[in-house]
Amino acid sequence: MSETRYMISDAARQIGVETHVLRNWEEELDIKIGRTELGHRYYTEKTIYLFKKVKELREKGFQLKAIKLLVPEIQKKEEMQRGEESVSAEEKNVPDDQEMLPVSVD
Repeated sequence: MSETRYMISDAARQIGVETHVLRNWEEELDIKIGRTELGHRYYTEKTIYLFKKVKELREKGFQLKAIKLLVPEIQKKEEMQRGEESVSAEEKNVPDDQEMLPVSVD
C-alpha cells in the first residue's frame, strides 16, 4: 500500500500556514522531508500531523528551540496512534457473535 503524497501547497493548506513557514520549520526543526525525483518536497500524513502539532505548540507560545526537543515525542505518539488504529481495524473484522465461552474441565 503506497502512502499518499502532498505537494507543499496542499500540505500548507491542510496545516493552515504559508508554504514558507513549512520550509522554515523544516530547516529550524531539522525535519527530514521527502523529495521527488525532481527534488520537489512532498508531505505525507505523518509529516502533516507533525506540522499540525508544531503549529499548535507555536500558538501556545512555544519557541522553535523548545519544539525541536519535542519532535521525537510527537513522532512517537503519531506512530503509536497509527498502531492503535490498525489494531482497532483488525478487531472490527471479528464478528460480534464470537464471544469467549468458559470451558469446563471435568
